[in-house]
Amino acid sequence: PTKDELARLLREGGGQLLSRQPKPDSDVTQTLNAAAYHAEPGSDQALCTQYIIYDPQGTYKPAVVRRGKVWSAPSTWIIDCIGAFSLLPVPQH
Repeated sequence: PTKDELARLLREGGGQLLSRQPKPDSDVTQTLNAAAYHAEPGSDQALCTQYIIYDPQGTYKPAVVRRGKVWSAPSTWIIDCIGAFSLLPVPQH
């Protein structure tokens, strides 16, 4: 899907989109507690509050992969989650 279509799908699923990239080491980011309630309990993904989504076919690859409450994930992961009606584990890249 296009970026706009992906944003629409995320909003319709209850997601919130930031207009800037989150800062993993920010005190504000680290105090957020709105993690995905449907992540597997006890997993490190249950602590993640923000995802940096990128196009795996594009040239941009985020430097931060998994730091604290901020993780990066390919846009294909979102589509897979939608298809599975579940929050799937984020693939290692």
